[in-house]
Amino acid sequence: MAKPSGGLAGAVGLITSVAALAAGGVALGIELERRIVSKRIARNSEAGLEEFFALRSDGPDVTTPDGVVLHTEVDQGDADDLTLLYVHGYGLNLDCWHFQRGHFRGLLRQVFYDQRSHGRSGRSEAELCRIPQVADDLYQVLEDVVGPGPVILIGHSMGGMAIMRLAQVHPELFGTQILGVALFCTSAGEMAYHSPIRGLPGRTFHRIAEPLMAGLNRIPELVAQGRRAGSDLGFVVTRRLGFGPDVPPRYVDFASEMLAEIPLEVVADYFPAFRELDEYRALEIVSTVPTLVVGGEDDVITPIQHTARIIDLLPNAEAIRVQKCGHLGMIEKHEVFDGALERLLGRVREGIAIHHADKSAF
Repeated sequence: MAKPSGGLAGAVGLITSVAALAAGGVALGIELERRIVSKRIARNSEAGLEEFFALRSDGPDVTTPDGVVLHTEVDQGDADDLTLLYVHGYGLNLDCWHFQRGHFRGLLRQVFYDQRSHGRSGRSEAELCRIPQVADDLYQVLEDVVGPGPVILIGHSMGGMAIMRLAQVHPELFGTQILGVALFCTSAGEMAYHSPIRGLPGRTFHRIAEPLMAGLNRIPELVAQGRRAGSDLGFVVTRRLGFGPDVPPRYVDFASEMLAEIPLEVVADYFPAFRELDEYRALEIVSTVPTLVVGGEDDVITPIQHTARIIDLLPNAEAIRVQKCGHLGMIEKHEVFDGALERLLGRVREGIAIHHADKSAF
């Protein structure tokens, strides 16, 4: 049976852990040394990371049928006609939407939540760390937090996969409550033999990844040296796998901070979640609402070819391929992503206005 791609958290966790074991957490050769020096020079002239974790608001806890408590946050806005619901990816947390949250804050209602076993949400049983369950969690947040009003779903990576799965399970929501969808740096399938590591064949990567992570979980203290927030090794690997060539160092630090917070056990729990990922049928449902698809040309986690396949199946979507952009494009090229969301919001509101005009004509 095909093994899945483990995504950014799996790749970063695996590589930093192996490197920490093999080289004490500091030796990826000359390139690592060069990157560390350039990173430190840049850091001396840049502000700290506090701002990236400063946007906070209250939200109701959501308890799932299996007892996991999901942490949510709700930003209220002046407009009450739409809600933006953000669904983050594997290994991150709701803070990854920092730039989008700030861009729309005060303008309209926004809902954020941490996926099970991520961020401030409760720990899940390993067998439930799967795309169908993540989609069920999304559905419950829609019901318990968003409410019956119109909503635009915005998903990154695994979050986009959850939205596509939701479309397969609850197609009746699309066009009635869900009036728009944004898919960022994600895939609808065919991840089984993809390797995020240049030069390492996909079959080899997936053959060694799961048993190796299981072994590393037996020596967590040593592994943590390479994954800890602020480590040189974690910075270099996150930059290489998560971003394009020109990313500001503090954006890398921000992502490294989030990735370092997720335990390696959770990375391993989710790693098989992408086995036999196939959400292509969902795109027919998604296509019934205004849709936005954005991918990074330098994304090594969900490659631009996967974005292109989604675009082919969503011919009416606004499709953007962002140059010099990696997997964490909503951070790295946030101006592009924010502007695209503005246009999606405009299309959705235009559709609402047309619908209301049609109803008033009778």
